[in-house]
Amino acid sequence: MEFDLVILGAGSGGYEAGLYAHRRGLRVAFVELSPETVGGNCLNKGCIPSKYMRHGAYIIEKIKKSKSYGIDIGCDIRLNFEEMIVNRERVVKTIRENFKNFAKQIGIPIIYGRGVLIDRNTVMVSNKKIKAENILIATGSSPMDIPVIKTDGKRIVNTDQIWDIDYIPKNILIVGGGAAGVEFAYIWNAYGSEVTLVELKDRILPSPGIPEDSSRYLTRKLTKLGVKIKTKTYIKEIKDSNGKLSVILSDGTELTPDLILVTVGRKPNTEGIGLEEVGVEKDERGFVKVNEFSMTNIRGIYACGDITSPLMLAHKSMYEGKVAVNHIIGENSMKRDESLIPKIIYSAFEVASVGLTEDEAEDKGYETIVGVSSFVFNPKAMDDSENEGFVRIVVDEDSGKILGCHICGPHAGELIHQVLHLMKAGISYKLLTESVFAHPSLSEAIGQSALDVKFGPITWIKRR
Repeated sequence: MEFDLVILGAGSGGYEAGLYAHRRGLRVAFVELSPETVGGNCLNKGCIPSKYMRHGAYIIEKIKKSKSYGIDIGCDIRLNFEEMIVNRERVVKTIRENFKNFAKQIGIPIIYGRGVLIDRNTVMVSNKKIKAENILIATGSSPMDIPVIKTDGKRIVNTDQIWDIDYIPKNILIVGGGAAGVEFAYIWNAYGSEVTLVELKDRILPSPGIPEDSSRYLTRKLTKLGVKIKTKTYIKEIKDSNGKLSVILSDGTELTPDLILVTVGRKPNTEGIGLEEVGVEKDERGFVKVNEFSMTNIRGIYACGDITSPLMLAHKSMYEGKVAVNHIIGENSMKRDESLIPKIIYSAFEVASVGLTEDEAEDKGYETIVGVSSFVFNPKAMDDSENEGFVRIVVDEDSGKILGCHICGPHAGELIHQVLHLMKAGISYKLLTESVFAHPSLSEAIGQSALDVKFGPITWIKRR
């Protein structure tokens, strides 16, 4: 079996790269572990099922505000958790089957089994050799473990195992205040659990590129909803007494959760697939080293997604996969640039960031101007009873180039793209000050933040 491109992993990045390569006329084949894992972690155990549950939490929050619109539902909210699971899995399965059916329709074979590199042109799958001019590795990631917490898949679970939980825990302890931790804190709180979230660092969402304001706003909102947040805190000890968990935190607090969810990050799946034997270089953390074209140190072998850096996002993987395909066909216009990969977090707020924060920009030597617009007075946000949060853009004072954009509030994950595309094109923020934004709309806050950059906050304008 010979192809122009064989892709190890039919997850978000691999699948997108395969479809793109097919569009560009390449003969493509996927290698995937099983029919049940097509779509990868994002589809089966990550962003798709979690966003389904998060939307349910969002609906519950909106229902609680319905009386302000003169809508009296007349009963308490009742959640049928079993029905939610059935419908959640239906969505996941439908997308997965659509993936497989579409690949079949356009003639891209999916070869099931564990793929191992034999040489730079050969992948072995179940004693079958598959030859290719090029290979793209897109094998994804797995949850990380921490020594003091041993997951059992029942009472102590990670982000891959949480999907087997078929009940609403009365008390849940979430370990880790990153994107997954704050999302599940919002979900389980809305579904009726008492939630405690612990984070080792001094704030939730401690990742680079996310400003402290976003963490502060989200902390305040989650706390208001009833989530207990403990920062600069870690689990010191877990005891099992007669089938009941007892947790001692570093601050001396003792908890007795029904369920512990560990969300401390993920590690790249780069072991046991032949990388060392073929000579593909990895860094000390196990990530595959790639250049600006997603190519490894071995000619014809490329990598994308979770295995290339700690920025583990499905859309990053998709983009890197297309970068690789472009390079394979001799086009070098697309290049890897993680500074233009948006980070979107779905919790009690949507939190979206791309580029540099103000502090990061100043550390790089930029003289910055920052424009901020609050959703508090945005008419559309007020109509929707979601007038919390802000839009913040960071601009280089000399060139007018947008260095970063950070949005915390309603539909932030959609709004950020209006600024992202200007950043990629290198267009000055001034275009935003001259553009027309529909009224009423949340997008008006983007225009207002740009006006803040140009003229300063409106309270600074001198009266004539």
